[in-house]
Amino acid sequence: MIERLGPIAATIGAAILAVAMSSGAALAEARRVAMVVGNSLYQSVPQLPNPSRDADAVARMFKDAGFDVTRVIDAGNLDFKRAIRKFETDADQADVAVVYYAGHGIEISGTNYLIPIDARLASDRDAEDEAIPLERLVSSADGAQKLRVVILDACRDNPFTVRMRRERKVASRNVVSGLGKVEPTSTDTLIAYAAKAGSTAEDGSGDHSPFTTAILKNLTVPGLDIRLAFGRVRDEVMKVTGNKQEPFVYGSLGGGNVSLVPAPAVAQEATASDVKADYDLVARIGSRRAWEVFLATYKTGFYADLARAQIASLTDQVPGSAPPAAGQVKTAAVDPDTVAPGREVNSREALDWDRVKDSNDIAALQKFIKRYPDSPQSITAQSRLELLQQIARERQERARAEREAAARTAELAKLQAAQKKAEEAATRKREQEERRAQKAEAEAKAKAEEAERKAAEAKHKADEAERQKSAKEAAALRAESEKRAKQAEDERRKAAEAAIQETVCKDQQARFEELNGKSDKPSALDDMTAFAKSITCSRLQPMVAMAIDRLKLEAEKRAAALPNSPQLVRSAQTELARIGCLGDKPDGVLGDQTRTALGRYLSIKSQPSGDISVTEALVSDLGKQSGRVCPLECKAGEIAKENSCVANKTPDEPKAAATRRQRDDDDRAGRKPSRREAKQERRQPRPEPRARQQATSRPSGGAAAMIGVGF
Repeated sequence: MIERLGPIAATIGAAILAVAMSSGAALAEARRVAMVVGNSLYQSVPQLPNPSRDADAVARMFKDAGFDVTRVIDAGNLDFKRAIRKFETDADQADVAVVYYAGHGIEISGTNYLIPIDARLASDRDAEDEAIPLERLVSSADGAQKLRVVILDACRDNPFTVRMRRERKVASRNVVSGLGKVEPTSTDTLIAYAAKAGSTAEDGSGDHSPFTTAILKNLTVPGLDIRLAFGRVRDEVMKVTGNKQEPFVYGSLGGGNVSLVPAPAVAQEATASDVKADYDLVARIGSRRAWEVFLATYKTGFYADLARAQIASLTDQVPGSAPPAAGQVKTAAVDPDTVAPGREVNSREALDWDRVKDSNDIAALQKFIKRYPDSPQSITAQSRLELLQQIARERQERARAEREAAARTAELAKLQAAQKKAEEAATRKREQEERRAQKAEAEAKAKAEEAERKAAEAKHKADEAERQKSAKEAAALRAESEKRAKQAEDERRKAAEAAIQETVCKDQQARFEELNGKSDKPSALDDMTAFAKSITCSRLQPMVAMAIDRLKLEAEKRAAALPNSPQLVRSAQTELARIGCLGDKPDGVLGDQTRTALGRYLSIKSQPSGDISVTEALVSDLGKQSGRVCPLECKAGEIAKENSCVANKTPDEPKAAATRRQRDDDDRAGRKPSRREAKQERRQPRPEPRARQQATSRPSGGAAAMIGVGF
């Protein structure tokens, strides 16, 4: 059986405790790739509404986050394997690789499988051929250099487990809805499940499953450590599902703040609700290392001061512990609930602390510190007091800054008014200069046009004189004109021929459409073949060839559906062998063996067997039969026992059997028994008749005879 997980806190604590106090991992320049798979349109079981939508949304999320995304929707077996193979190559060249799968998954004897949409899982034997091992998907990301993450929203209630036959003869061959636990085999790898190992996840009633909804909200928050992100996902899913579904994460990472999306260049301050949620999460763990992780993420603020107070209180709980050096924190391996030695927290102190712990009254906090100077809560109260004092100072600073800003704004308004006045004067001066420039430009343009007119007249006169001067050049011009006229005539003739060809193509196109519309006629293939021989329009020839191929394929299909076709005969032989009526291998030939088997089946089913014809209805009827239909056939001297043939031993007549064997031996040797032997044989008592055996004639082809027992 698969090992189940421990308590919730242990898992989250294990993920957070793996974070060291060093700076976050630098993934800003890393190449990041993701493969997102969503299977909804299953062919043999009811379809799932959400996986394809979930995959589309997750693919957009990773693309917006800067990932190179491979998106696969409704993948069959072959397409699924090709996508994994391609992603393996992409991951080998990347620093971060993320795989997301939404759809059906199943666990068979400790092996997890992801189910393509075209899978046919009639029995547990089919999983190895029809489904994709989860290990194959996980290993596709192994080539990434820095981080590998696999997210599985595949723990849904699986209809395949209800329909699947258990054919493996192994005691541990159990089939379970959902996926089993898988520990990563490589470092820096996380595998996130929508639900704990062996349990199922909800598909949800909205646009996305609860698990994917939480993933979309938290996973790619810039700068957020991926372990804290999965912690938020777990809390949100449990809240939405009423603690019915508990996501789990397997694997661990090294030191540093590892985030899928690096923090922006300008740090964005986390909202108070997010900081409080993370503070509460770490508080449930309560270890020193967990508080150090929190301080590595949130270095300043009210909750950071509270975290430092928690670390200080844990340090105070160790007797004789020396104060840590500057810039160094000394870890104390003490239970978080241990009370400092030598003092007990009294009820009056606890009541006073409950009144002031969330108070903003500076005087009340100062009074508590003065009254309980040695209390561990005084450190927290002092931190809150300093924070409130700092807030007051900052409020005063903001007021002073606002007054100074108002003064600067007034001064700036004066400067802007003066600048606006200067700009208006400059604008008027610039407009005057532009008008003078436009006038000068118009005068220059008129002079240029006049010069061009005079130049054109001079050129025209020169050209006219040149044409009148040379008769030879005039003849050359006439020859050139005639040549152009001839070229125009040739072009006109070609255009006329093209028009004729277009008319022919239109006629043949109409004929082709007419024949194509009569494709259901028996003579459609012959008519189309004859038309192909007479066609002259080149653009129609590929279309006619495709139509002929289609008609040939349809003719083959019709032939395959005819009675006694080889395809139908082979299918009938396969079903007859399955129900125990035929012992030979299917060969598609309707021979004596097959006719005999069909006759036996029809006789058993009380159907006429005179004119045997293999039709689609007969094959369908054979396919509906389950178990053995035809009785077991045994050789002579054997009887049917359960599903096998055994020798027919009759212990109460050994002497008679010996006498018969002796007589058979004598017959074969040509010797007649003596008178004494014949007399002894007659005196031999015969056994009481208990049963009679009837043997049918041995079928042709060497098949065994059928033995029936009757009384």
